[in-house]
Amino acid sequence: MQDSSLLTPLEMEFIQQLTESAPTPAEPEPVLQVDAARQTAELLASCAAKEQLTIEAHIDNQRLTFKPHLVTDAQNTPHLELGVPQIFEEGSFHRAWRLPLDPPQPLLRRDGQPSSLVIHELSLSGLLVVQTAKASPPERFSLGLDIEDIEPVILQGSLVRITDDGMLAYELALDEDSSERLQAHLYQQHRKLYPQAHGL
Repeated sequence: MQDSSLLTPLEMEFIQQLTESAPTPAEPEPVLQVDAARQTAELLASCAAKEQLTIEAHIDNQRLTFKPHLVTDAQNTPHLELGVPQIFEEGSFHRAWRLPLDPPQPLLRRDGQPSSLVIHELSLSGLLVVQTAKASPPERFSLGLDIEDIEPVILQGSLVRITDDGMLAYELALDEDSSERLQAHLYQQHRKLYPQAHGL
């Protein structure tokens, strides 16, 4: 049976030169088992080990970006494992996908009681809220978001602007744990809103 490689011999030789000229790590490079030429599999494994590999899916006007991680199973066989994707809206400019909340959801104070800030749209980088109290909007906040988890995700926001329709746009600053939990929550909500895109 003839080799049906997608790369020409010259392209494969060039990729081989790139991987050989790369600085050698202390550990031997993992070899990934995929249905591809050996050099291509080695290149994929090397990129995944260095977190330089992404897989993108384009659905309507949205882009889901997955970062595969190289993991080893119980038989010491390396393979790629996909993490939770980041979701972006595509159009005249790219931005983080916004989850519309219907009904809108209040942010929670530390005692678990609703605050005067009510979320209408939520993304990994920011949110649009309405303030129910008759007061100046806070420049900064640190409040909880109930995501039907053990405990609320703590969101820290800084006021960016007031929109034409009076909503408050806040930029989020999240620690690693809050970012991962919010990203997983957004992905689960995306799956519910677009089941056909996720094969559900």
